[in-house]
Amino acid sequence: MTDKVRLAPVGLGRWARVLARGAQRGDTVELYSCFSRDAAKREAFQREFGIERGAATYEELLADPMIEGVIITTPNDTHKDVIIQALEAGKAVYTDKPIAHTLEDANRIAAAVRDTGAVFAVGHSSRRLSGHREMKRWITDGRLGEVSLAEANFSNERGLELTPQTWRYYADKSPGGAFIQLGVHHADTLQYLLGPVKSVTAHARKLYTKSEVPDAIMAILEFESGALGYIGTGWASPGVYRMNLLGTKANLMYDLDFTHWDESHLADDWSTLESQYYGESERQSVDLPRTDMFREQLEEFGLAARGQATVEVGADEAVRALAVVRAAIESSKRNGEAVPLQEVIDNAQVSPAVS
Repeated sequence: MTDKVRLAPVGLGRWARVLARGAQRGDTVELYSCFSRDAAKREAFQREFGIERGAATYEELLADPMIEGVIITTPNDTHKDVIIQALEAGKAVYTDKPIAHTLEDANRIAAAVRDTGAVFAVGHSSRRLSGHREMKRWITDGRLGEVSLAEANFSNERGLELTPQTWRYYADKSPGGAFIQLGVHHADTLQYLLGPVKSVTAHARKLYTKSEVPDAIMAILEFESGALGYIGTGWASPGVYRMNLLGTKANLMYDLDFTHWDESHLADDWSTLESQYYGESERQSVDLPRTDMFREQLEEFGLAARGQATVEVGADEAVRALAVVRAAIESSKRNGEAVPLQEVIDNAQVSPAVS
């Protein structure tokens, strides 16, 4: 029998089930135990995924020496305490994006990662989509030339469904609304493709959601390379996931059918990537190798917990993605004034001793 890496989901809502299905599509990791404060939810999760063990308390889960790592899918505003407790217990930690709901909490988590030396991964999965991997290859081998402009949008209808019973309804739990939940994916992927963001100019509006958070955000990113990028993200329309890169030699246009987002092993079947070369008007279809972003990131995390792999997205990358969100919120407050990314990162610094 294969000696699978033993992981335990923590927070057993919808997204925990998406990740559990991804983990079970492979043969590298095992869902060994799980925890939710809700006993009925925990027992239902165990039945659904064939998990024999379940912990009645988080402390019980962390005390189990057989568990090598935890998969955190609790609400964003709980990440800091849940993550740091696991790191200090000697567990490897995977958390879904964003790393936290505030940069202050993100920096505290990053400090704990440094202090403990534990393996830590953040689920910025979209950079693993086949279209983005292919974009990276085109940039690396020079086929795209020098990129001057990037255009990206990630929107869906979730803001129209928010109620006071959902944590995403509240500005203190989900600041930036659609941007911190959706746009943060593009904030990570664009920096993966084009390098660090230097400053952000943005406008955010609350138009149709009844919650406290904005449902329409437009942000212009200035990269340290000098390139410009646009991120649009909203919570009041049918799902959209797109990115275009405009280069001196060619353009790439990527489109994914959001309704298949949760089925990451099938997403490439519902995606298109087209190229347009300089001097040509015709667009050509680009082949997309099959990927499975949720399975791949959890397998990478599991192997990293055993020292057999390196985590691609850790605390540093996740902090910079969240900093783009923070800068966008601050820019909108300043009526579209450009906000340097380093400013918001520096303003959110905390002592490593604070937990």
